[in-house]
Amino acid sequence: MTTISVRLPDQLHSGITAAAEADHISVNSAIVQAAQAWVDAQVHRARARVSVQQIMLEDADLLAQLGDE
Repeated sequence: MTTISVRLPDQLHSGITAAAEADHISVNSAIVQAAQAWVDAQVHRARARVSVQQIMLEDADLLAQLGDE
């Protein structure tokens, strides 16, 4: 496990602290969950981008026909 220091605006820190307390978790756990959700979203976007590009290559003729209408 890696330890890092992160500078947060005071208002963001307050919001994280309040949300963590409401969920009965530590601020660290809240930040780890948020970071994991961000990474998961980035992976999902990358996969979606590849899928769309693949569809555009495989179905270029169909897409062109749809665009003509």
